Amino acid sequence: MHALLVTRDERVITEFQKISAVTQTPLVIECEPNASELANAYRVFISPDCVDVGINHNEIVLVVIGATGPETWRFAAQLSANHIAVIPDSREWLVEHLSAPASKKGMCVGVIPGAGGAGASILSCGLAFHARQFFNDVVLVDLDQTSAGLDIILGIEAQPGMRWHDFSSLTGSISGGDILRGLPARDGVALLTHQASESVSENFMPSSIIEQLRNASELVIIDLPRFTNQEAMIEILKLCDIVYVATPSTVRGSASTKKVIASIQKHIKNVELVIRNMPGTNLDALKIAQSLNVPLAGAITSDPRIIEQIEQGFGFAGIHLGGFTRNLNALAQRLAQTNEIQHAA
Repeated sequence: MHALLVTRDERVITEFQKISAVTQTPLVIECEPNASELANAYRVFISPDCVDVGINHNEIVLVVIGATGPETWRFAAQLSANHIAVIPDSREWLVEHLSAPASKKGMCVGVIPGAGGAGASILSCGLAFHARQFFNDVVLVDLDQTSAGLDIILGIEAQPGMRWHDFSSLTGSISGGDILRGLPARDGVALLTHQASESVSENFMPSSIIEQLRNASELVIIDLPRFTNQEAMIEILKLCDIVYVATPSTVRGSASTKKVIASIQKHIKNVELVIRNMPGTNLDALKIAQSLNVPLAGAITSDPRIIEQIEQGFGFAGIHLGGFTRNLNALAQRLAQTNEIQHAA
């Protein structure tokens, strides 16, 4: 994230460069900023010579050299500016407000399969559902375009609301609160997913949308596809406070997961294991975690009744299956404790 200065005025540029050097603030200077520069700006400063550029942002400051006049207020109204800063009188205000606003970001958790049959999507949905007890405004983000959307698992595929393709063609910026209010939701969990009939550009980078959601919620859970070394996935992993790698309790699954963990740990330190106990295997969850040299976050029981509930469109609210429910609830509680420790540090 950065401050964005929209101007052609060299006097304004010189003033802002001095202030950004003192405050060590990342500053982007453009006379016609692109959509990415706008989306990643926490505040936009505009001088009168650029008021007709067409800036759409929630935090706009009109910057004036010298004194204000009737035209200044007309420009401010045109921009829907939150504030007018007059140079040099407003230097102290600019020093304070050029820096990024202090905000407590929501926790970001990635869930990624270490092998086929790991049940990562079920884990993501179930964890989001149970985490509502400990977090306000839980958001589930579906980044696996290779499979059907998580709206099917939650039983809300027919519910209206914004999907990923709505953001890929978006121009200008949008706040995390507006995104959150526009998403479909069920049982207190908001969902950002894709739609089978709509494609998203390969060049679309979802990280800015996820960052906005972190600003507006206490927990963002990202359902990730199988690991690749693509730049977009690595960027998402770096946003995560913790990544849960899901794996089935099989020899082949453990071997595959070992490679995935080694790749992920190049980009993020906090990696933990969630094991899906499979019928017919005698592998112990703790021993698997020890062999992979990662902490064991939890083990989830396989149960065909889960699929029955999902197939009937009931979501997770009606799933009360003893071990499965207890284990997911314990994992959500562990996540809340980790969040408290991180914020206290």
